[in-house]
Amino acid sequence: MAGLLLHPGSPARTRRLAEQAARTGVFFHAPHTWQRARAEVLRAQLISALTDQVRHRREHPAAEPRDVLDALLAVCRSAEVPDRTAAELYLMMSRAIVVPLSASLAWSVLLACLHHTADSPWPWPADQIVRESLRYRPTPWMLGRTITHPVEIGGVAFHPGELLSVSPYLMHRAEGRWTDPDAFRPDRWSEPDEHGQYVTFGAGPYTCPGAAVAQTLLTDSLTALARNARLTVTGGDLRPVMAEGSVPRPFTLHRTPRRGGPDATPEGGE
Repeated sequence: MAGLLLHPGSPARTRRLAEQAARTGVFFHAPHTWQRARAEVLRAQLISALTDQVRHRREHPAAEPRDVLDALLAVCRSAEVPDRTAAELYLMMSRAIVVPLSASLAWSVLLACLHHTADSPWPWPADQIVRESLRYRPTPWMLGRTITHPVEIGGVAFHPGELLSVSPYLMHRAEGRWTDPDAFRPDRWSEPDEHGQYVTFGAGPYTCPGAAVAQTLLTDSLTALARNARLTVTGGDLRPVMAEGSVPRPFTLHRTPRRGGPDATPEGGE
């Protein structure tokens, strides 16, 4: 997605800083103090580079949006939005895109590998693995909405201005609404009566507008990873880290091309 976040014609230094930010604690919360300190230095460098890029693009606007930054600047045309503020908004949007997608893909790989250890290919389609992973370990722990009009839910009255929070994790584990809710079962998505309310991307008018795109990106990425290869993991742990949502703990993915496949090497190594 790097080319969609910052198009290839962007300055090499800015793109390099953005890539480092995605890997070294700027996008994800770093676990150690020294890593967080280093991430703050990198974040300041990235904001400075993005501010320069915002200034340049405002002076030389593109005819059509080439990336997320162009799309953001098309909305923030007002001079009341300073260049640095636009750069910080862009970084916030980039994190909102990269973090849930990468965490969800990691959960899909990890859960599928831990629940199918045989040498045979995964028995489930990639889209079912993704949907079940998003149910089993939804990245957002809580979704909050401000009540706009009086409403009663489950015998409890809510008033305008109050904040109503819903946990996708708990809703996805509700007994009576899901068959065997504590089990990782991608095949449940082939049966219409096997699943309950699915709110990984929100629901109703507040559904994430990028839900369909995210589902497609995750499915295509998982399909590409698993194509003609055996995937295994070491260091996998089902306990999440609660940082920017539910994030898997570090693990190592091993991808071994299957003999005779287009990705196979003469040595058949990992």
